[in-house]
Amino acid sequence: MLKEIISLFYPQICAGCQMPVHKSTWAICLNCRIKMPRTKFQTFEENPVMRLLQGKCDIEHGFSFYYFKTGNTVQDLMHALKYKGIIKVGEEFGQIIGQHLSRNKRYKSIDYVIPLPLHISKKRLRGYNQCDSIAQSIASKLNTVFENKMVIRIKATASQTTKSHFERHENADKIFKIKRPEIFENKSVLLIDDVITTGSTLSSLAAEFNTIPNCKVYVGTIAIAN
Repeated sequence: MLKEIISLFYPQICAGCQMPVHKSTWAICLNCRIKMPRTKFQTFEENPVMRLLQGKCDIEHGFSFYYFKTGNTVQDLMHALKYKGIIKVGEEFGQIIGQHLSRNKRYKSIDYVIPLPLHISKKRLRGYNQCDSIAQSIASKLNTVFENKMVIRIKATASQTTKSHFERHENADKIFKIKRPEIFENKSVLLIDDVITTGSTLSSLAAEFNTIPNCKVYVGTIAIAN
């Protein structure tokens, strides 16, 4: 009862549209959930994410769930997650995506869901890795293992936003290390990032897993920039 009374005076606000949320436990309102543009890439045999990674690494499949455009709701929510510390946004993105993946035969055999790691210096500055909450919720929906300790980022790269496609690929080369690669032998891993632009960073991590015997690699992101 007290929670309901408090919500009358201090309602939960959607991190996307800044309007009161119908369910006080949500960070993304129903209206934003409905209107965000979905790609449905997870259902396609081939899609733009897979084409971005082609020739850079070997993957079984890859997807982005939403389209990311300047000024759209997805961008607002990603900004809230990445820079405002609203971790609940990542959890809810993961729940939505995980629910859809759980109904997809291709993703039912995943053994580990692994977030793209931040370099320790950036994580210390930000205080958290925005991909952790996404990956953890996806793992929960897939009833599989969330793993964020076995992969580390050994090179702190500069911002990718102003770099050319070639410069981004060169900047992201050999920046990850897998601590105990043997535990991923004969396993399927799903690598999770927030947004994919050129695919350079994700492909660098996927390439590390490609060196592990019989390790099947899948990749997924909340959104694809276009």
